[in-house]
Amino acid sequence: MSSIMQSPDILAALQQRKKVTARRLQASRQRVLDASAPLTSSRKTADGKPSVTRLVSGGIAAYEGIRIFLNVFSAVRTLFGHRRRRR
Repeated sequence: MSSIMQSPDILAALQQRKKVTARRLQASRQRVLDASAPLTSSRKTADGKPSVTRLVSGGIAAYEGIRIFLNVFSAVRTLFGHRRRRR
């Protein structure tokens, strides 16, 4: 930052730093996208229908979601399900 303050045209120096930072950010985003590309699910097939692996992954995700919901629901019922009797 001190180099900006010492430059004769502060506005131009700030604009230059902004461009450099924007380029670095774009390069970083591209590296992240390139690194995560193999982890994404398969794309649609040529005829526009989802591929089998995408359907299987969606089914597994739905099953896991339902299973987690049922586990949480049964835990809540065990906590609050017992009623106390009046004496």
